[in-house]
Amino acid sequence: MRQIELDGLNKPVSRLVHGSTGLMGADDTEAFPVLDAAVEAGVNAFDTAAVYAFDGYSMDAMLGRWIRDRGARDEVVVIAKGAHPALPDWHLPRVNPAAIADDIDLTRERMDLDCLDLWLFHRDDPTADIGSLVEAVDSAIAQGSIRAWGVSNWSVARIKAAIAYAADHGLRGPVVNSAHYSLATQLDSPWDDVVTLTGEAQAADRDWHCESDVKVVAWSALAGGFLSERVSREDLENEPAPQLADTARCYLNEDNWQRRERAAQVGRRMGLSLSQIALAWVFAADFRPMAIAGSVTPNEVRENVTAADAQLSAADISYINDGSEV
Repeated sequence: MRQIELDGLNKPVSRLVHGSTGLMGADDTEAFPVLDAAVEAGVNAFDTAAVYAFDGYSMDAMLGRWIRDRGARDEVVVIAKGAHPALPDWHLPRVNPAAIADDIDLTRERMDLDCLDLWLFHRDDPTADIGSLVEAVDSAIAQGSIRAWGVSNWSVARIKAAIAYAADHGLRGPVVNSAHYSLATQLDSPWDDVVTLTGEAQAADRDWHCESDVKVVAWSALAGGFLSERVSREDLENEPAPQLADTARCYLNEDNWQRRERAAQVGRRMGLSLSQIALAWVFAADFRPMAIAGSVTPNEVRENVTAADAQLSAADISYINDGSEV
């Protein structure tokens, strides 16, 4: 399993991060074998978020129970997120020092952990003072509540501002940026206030990440299921089922479909599925991203690990991207 070093953490981190949302609502007897399979396959990073909770159930708590039951705290890297809008108003920003402290403490309490390895802002509020945010997460590091911090769905301009403020004040800056990155260019945002690194318009942001110490954690590598054999063009066209409406709106156009078809061709030649090729394509990026991939069975874990370890040639990537040969 490919690994990466992140400033502030005491162990290398697997570039494949086990996503938690696929296990939302699963009981421990269903979820624990999946998490066990991830560790057995070399995955040591696990994603969760304060907002991944409903009706008394939370992914934080389930992941914490698994860590305690398996005695796995020293083996795993917990990647938690907070400062996301919450009920009753999903549109009200919560990117402020009070929400930072509240959500870090909430996740620690749910997981029964003294310290979270990596804590990310789940959203941004561009009107929030960058200095107060950097000071708040640096204070959490100083208190031993988290080891390092990063962002999700922040613009590169805001990340640069955070880095500059931290450097000017002797504080710790962000170490990761979690953004959408996939073979399918995002045509529209699946949710409010999300950020993508995919497409020609984002080339400068990707170039910056190639030079920056801020690592990328890619989410939605499969583009909401668009890059899965389980979804056909017929499923997405005309009047798609409600669960695929956002996938069609955000990803279905001819360019994306043709890239999907070329990726499937490469997969057939390599003995890999379309989904595995899509994940391998993400890992092949010049800026060496990490990637979040969810699994609901141990076999899906193993398929994701195979994809993470797959090697696409320059010719494969060129062909998938635009049909050209190297």
